[in-house]
Amino acid sequence: MSTAVLELNDQALLIKASSGEVYSEPGFALHTEQGIVSGIEARNQAWLQPQNVYRQYWHHLSQNPLRGNLRWARHHADIAFAQLKSLLGHAGQPEKLIISVGANFDDQQLSLLLGLLSAIPTEVIAVVDSSLADCLNLSADKQKILHIDLHLHQTVVSQINCSGNSIEVAEQRLLGELGALSTYALLANHIRDRLVATFRYDPMHSPQEEQAIYNLLPEWILRVGQQSECPISISSANGDLALTLHRQELLDLMAPRLTELSALLREMSDHAIHFSQQSRILSVLTDKPDASHHLQNTQGVDNCLHFISSLVDDSQGLQRITSLQQIDGNRPRPAIQANGPSTATHLLYKGQAWPLNQPLGIQIDNSRIAISSADTNRASLVLIVENQQLKVLQQTVDAVIELPPQARCGENIIINAQRLALIEGRNG
Repeated sequence: MSTAVLELNDQALLIKASSGEVYSEPGFALHTEQGIVSGIEARNQAWLQPQNVYRQYWHHLSQNPLRGNLRWARHHADIAFAQLKSLLGHAGQPEKLIISVGANFDDQQLSLLLGLLSAIPTEVIAVVDSSLADCLNLSADKQKILHIDLHLHQTVVSQINCSGNSIEVAEQRLLGELGALSTYALLANHIRDRLVATFRYDPMHSPQEEQAIYNLLPEWILRVGQQSECPISISSANGDLALTLHRQELLDLMAPRLTELSALLREMSDHAIHFSQQSRILSVLTDKPDASHHLQNTQGVDNCLHFISSLVDDSQGLQRITSLQQIDGNRPRPAIQANGPSTATHLLYKGQAWPLNQPLGIQIDNSRIAISSADTNRASLVLIVENQQLKVLQQTVDAVIELPPQARCGENIIINAQRLALIEGRNG
């Protein structure tokens, strides 16, 4: 029987099948006359059609009636069901499923989620706390871990204790004021204020330009983490407007929002700090990003597939698993991805490896991607690896681009929901 692991973080819901297929899409849904469209297509309309795009249906998962007479959705559960069908469809309709959920899901929401999955149908064989899932491969080491996981509307901070072959979530805290969307809104307003002050131009008066800024923000933030000053260009009716984002300004801007998280980091300074892949922007916007580890995008789902026998054995009545006392120690453990894989030398796309030691041009046209190292002048995106960092030399398209914090093997570049792998390899 086919098995898959579904990780529910509404920044990027992720599913991986035991056969290796991986698919991810953000927790946005667009209600149309034809039906509900979820994922990147919906996010690309979120600031163009705010009245038709939903982004809180996982945060407020329930069967409370929605306002208005919507043809395809009575409540948030209907919208979540549409996205679940999309995710499982991309994973080949697995017959068995492990779900990885954060502490932000209460028991009532979890019960509703199980009902939705049974209606697809698929059999849920285990329910795992997502912070525990991310750290299962660390359980052999005696250590204390502080795991930070950023969602669209909040952050989950988990204290995890490892000892021998045992691991447990000791304590968890929800930071309800610290979400990805509120962070993006704060930074977008900062950019707007800079544009108004410099050019007397407000991009938020145009839905198209507001959408473009939100599309580019994730990539801009990661670039700020690599350099103290980050030049950006914003297309407008008045032509291209050039600004420089200063890292220290963004740190000062974010400091009030990070007060509670910063206090936890000081209080638990003896813990190993692990930021989930979805929390990269938080690690960039803290003043000590080098004192932490960044987990791989598929770390949690890979761990669940690797330790599936331990998870299923401990899953009695589908209780949420927050500890494992005897993890299967007979199998070799997955590599600890946070310890620094080698620097990537190539970008892998459709079976071909492209060298990154020289400028690499990527042409982006909606879902179509073409790569060339010969002609980069007209490329939508130009990348290069220098000093173990992935740097953007040029970007001329409003695509949704997510870059990893470092150019490590095994990381992915995401362009309009397509994944391009960073590898160490030979040309071609």
